[in-house]
Amino acid sequence: MKKTILSTIAICGACISFYIGAGFATMQEVVQYEASYGSLFGVVVLVAMAIYIYTNISFATNGNRLALKRGGDIYEVYFSVFGKKFGKRASLFFDYFSALFCYMSFVVMCGGASSTLSQQWGIPNGVGAIVLTIMVIFTVIFGLEGILKSLSKIGPVIIIMILIVSVITAITGIQDFQQNLTAVDAGNYNDVMKQVGNGNPVLSGASYGGFVILWFAGFLAEIGANNKLKEVNIGMLLSSVFIFGAASICCVALIGHIDVTAAADIPALVLASQLSPILCQIFAVIICAGIYTSAVPLLWTGVRKLSDEGTKKYKFLTISAGILGCLIACFVPYKGLINVLYGLNGYLGFILIAFMIIYDIRTCMSKKN
Repeated sequence: MKKTILSTIAICGACISFYIGAGFATMQEVVQYEASYGSLFGVVVLVAMAIYIYTNISFATNGNRLALKRGGDIYEVYFSVFGKKFGKRASLFFDYFSALFCYMSFVVMCGGASSTLSQQWGIPNGVGAIVLTIMVIFTVIFGLEGILKSLSKIGPVIIIMILIVSVITAITGIQDFQQNLTAVDAGNYNDVMKQVGNGNPVLSGASYGGFVILWFAGFLAEIGANNKLKEVNIGMLLSSVFIFGAASICCVALIGHIDVTAAADIPALVLASQLSPILCQIFAVIICAGIYTSAVPLLWTGVRKLSDEGTKKYKFLTISAGILGCLIACFVPYKGLINVLYGLNGYLGFILIAFMIIYDIRTCMSKKN
């Protein structure tokens, strides 16, 4: 019993850590997907949560049922509904696109580092991206696993800090919440606040739930294949409560202080500064550490797909891809990176969801027959 509980908690923690990235930690993601919809932000949360729960249960269940040896094989399973030949081709596309999206997410991390250093310490725009890129390239090439493992424990700390800051600022901003909510609904902040979904909260929620699908597909399919399905599904369901519960609290806090958070690149630091300058400084350092630990595996995944680790080609691609990503982050605003790259991946996730639904319905019907 104790082992089962610990396993469930571990899976829950893994899902949360996997989901929480620079976009969530900085709260820019929450602004664009949820807070920008004002009184309709609950619709975004419910749609995103429904997609998160359905897709991850499907990934884990099918991974377990088919005993998949490699998580990435789950793509071929879903696309096989239109024949094995089509399934292999579509699976190959999504397999490579997953690697491409990981690389694009690395670019977002560079943008996050640049904006964090610029907003918090007044460091010129682009310096943060350059520093992060050098550190990540060095780590990916030389494999400083010890440093990365120790820093990877920063995930739970980020979540705790986000909850502390969000809960307190949500309480302090509650007196202005209704007034600010009306202002957001009236479009008073549309000129400074980016929005995913073009004014449609259902579309925004679908994109919010869909943009991490390509991350979770192989991840949960493999976990499902190697663990008890009940433990995996309970752990995943618990993670959905924490993730979307935290997102909702963040949203209330952001709207409560919308006059100062709407235009900010890093809204989380603006909220933290409302509580304590020292807390804000600590939070900024933690966010930077979190961005670094996320950026390393993202760049590694993109490069590893095209070359064998340790080869000259691998090192060349790591340096080239790192520099290119840094340049993009230096010239494209952080808000724009999240809006375009996360939004694009979310919409592409719709295609996978459609095939998942068809496959799961066929599987259920075949069981009944």
